[in-house]
Amino acid sequence: MAIDPLEALLAYIPILQAQLLKDAHSIYISTGEYPPQVRDLQQQLKKSCLAQNDEEWLTWAEEAQPYLQDPEKILSADPESFSKLIALATFSEKFNRSLFPHLCSSGFIEMLLRRIERDTRTLQH
Repeated sequence: MAIDPLEALLAYIPILQAQLLKDAHSIYISTGEYPPQVRDLQQQLKKSCLAQNDEEWLTWAEEAQPYLQDPEKILSADPESFSKLIALATFSEKFNRSLFPHLCSSGFIEMLLRRIERDTRTLQH
C-alpha cells in the first residue's frame, strides 16, 4: 500500500520537534552535503505537490524575512503568503543550496509543517 505523500511529509513533524535536524545547516556548511533526513524531507516536500513551480516567490524574498526571523509567524500567515512560503521552502535549493538545511535548523520547516497539518485537519472537518 502506497503512503500518501502528505502523510509522509507530516511524519517529519516529530523529528523536527525533537530537534533532530537542528544541526542540518552546520552539517551542510562543513560537508557540502545535505544530511540524509534533510534530503529525504526535501524530496517529500516536493512529492506533496503543495507548491507550484513558479519563481514569483523570488521577488517576494524581502517580504519573507519576518517569517525567516520568527518562524512561528507562519502559523498566522495569510493564505497567499503561506503559499509563497511553501514555494520558498520547496524550490529554494535551485538558487541557494544552503537555505533548505537552514530552514530545517531554524524551526521554519517545523512551523510550515505544523501549519499544513492544522490546515489539513480543518479541511477534513
